[in-house]
Amino acid sequence: MFAVQTSGVLRRSAAVVAACLLAGLIVVAAGGSDAAAKPKAGSKAPNIVVVMTDDQARSTLSPEAMPNLYSRMVEEGTSFSDYVVTTPLCCPSRAGFLTGQYGHNNGVLGNFYPDLKQKKQVLPAWLQQRGYKTAHVGKFLNKYEEQDKPQTVAPGWDRWFTQLEKRKYYDWKASKNGRIVRFGEEDSDHLTTVTNEYATDWAGRLAAKDKPFYLEVDYYAPHTGPGRDDTCKSAPKPAPEDVGRFAATPLPDPPSFNQPDVSQMPSFIRDRPQLTPEQIDQVTQHYRCSLDSLYGVDRGIGQIFDAIQAQGELNRTVFVFTSDNGYFYGEHRIPKGKPYPYEENIHMPLTIRVPTRYRGGGPVVPQSDAPSANIDIAPTLLELAGASPCIRSDRCRTLDGRSLMPAILGTGGLPETRGIALERSNCDFRGVRWDRKLYISYSAEGTTGCVPGEAEMYDVGADPFQLDDLLPTQEGTPNDELRRKLARKMRRLGSCQGIRHRDPEPPAGIHFCE
Repeated sequence: MFAVQTSGVLRRSAAVVAACLLAGLIVVAAGGSDAAAKPKAGSKAPNIVVVMTDDQARSTLSPEAMPNLYSRMVEEGTSFSDYVVTTPLCCPSRAGFLTGQYGHNNGVLGNFYPDLKQKKQVLPAWLQQRGYKTAHVGKFLNKYEEQDKPQTVAPGWDRWFTQLEKRKYYDWKASKNGRIVRFGEEDSDHLTTVTNEYATDWAGRLAAKDKPFYLEVDYYAPHTGPGRDDTCKSAPKPAPEDVGRFAATPLPDPPSFNQPDVSQMPSFIRDRPQLTPEQIDQVTQHYRCSLDSLYGVDRGIGQIFDAIQAQGELNRTVFVFTSDNGYFYGEHRIPKGKPYPYEENIHMPLTIRVPTRYRGGGPVVPQSDAPSANIDIAPTLLELAGASPCIRSDRCRTLDGRSLMPAILGTGGLPETRGIALERSNCDFRGVRWDRKLYISYSAEGTTGCVPGEAEMYDVGADPFQLDDLLPTQEGTPNDELRRKLARKMRRLGSCQGIRHRDPEPPAGIHFCE
């Protein structure tokens, strides 16, 4: 239906993978990215650093709040303007990133790590197989402690410093390479401060080694969490030196904020009263505390860069920045949280900085509007590393995402329009985003007020604030034709697997992803 990436083709059987490995070649195999752009002979594969924030709305992304991110990554990398998370909730979003698969294939549609299928088949394990040293710092998938003992190191990680639940900014504990360590209520115990220290130290140590490394830094900020006092109550807790830094910053006021007319929206939005002045004050405080907390995250980004640069490895290191999902700050009368599949929760930031040597010397493509999703990050990094989504030649995961390297290189080859499935178990919705159009169907009430049988449809290209629900439609109209098309795509992509011309034919009744 759409053009296929030209950066290479994934091999379609374990036999081919084994043959390539025996021949000394590393390919992206059996369902990984569309082809490995192998490092030049004799050169080191790129180091990779992924920085992920938690619940960061796009409205909090600015050069003032995150100056290091902008000066060191955004200005030197490729930012994706049409990037979405397929399941906008912490654990399933991260599972999609680590597996390159939709939740309906990896098993995670709620905040529960034990649901993850093939737990050893994840990005860090594949990079280990390629010869990488791997390190995780920060938050991991929710409830991972319930799979084994709390101190258990998840598969794929050589170094492991991971916060344990219940997550807090002070008086918290972590698993350090399988040993429980505790932190108190001193300024130096602040969660983001400690995360920065470990990430910076390990970045420097790993960069000094001969082997390439993969460092994933998962910040808890700007997630809401308890602190040691009433500073930023019911909001993210910034590091002490950042408290009040953005105390005068106004709350964004998009057309969807405290939306005056919600008559065209589903009943669970229609039935909401407008926010009161007191609620708006609370939303404003939360927003400012989020900015304060992100300034600490950004300080860590600068420190990580400096540590890698001190080892002379900056021109060999790929950096990725994103968030697992968004957050509402009064849009559509929603005062807080992340329960619904609106742009504020699914349309996320993504920037990938690839050094010149891994772009073939080509210029930086500063921005791409290619349809992209969290399931595309693993295929992209596998291609850069020349790695496979396999822990053995006969044990591979078929990925649903595509490599974004054609967009980063500016070579074309990515589908200009591409259907991306959206799904979540609570409130239970299924949907699709295609050609800047969005269709969502609700099938269970859950705990957030969603009403089974309701649906909504938006042209987010023309209506980015989602003020005009295009449903219901009249039979025979262009909108009705669009509704039918999107509903068909939703059903097809809701059980899709792999990519046509790249992966094996899926089982009967299952379609390829787009």
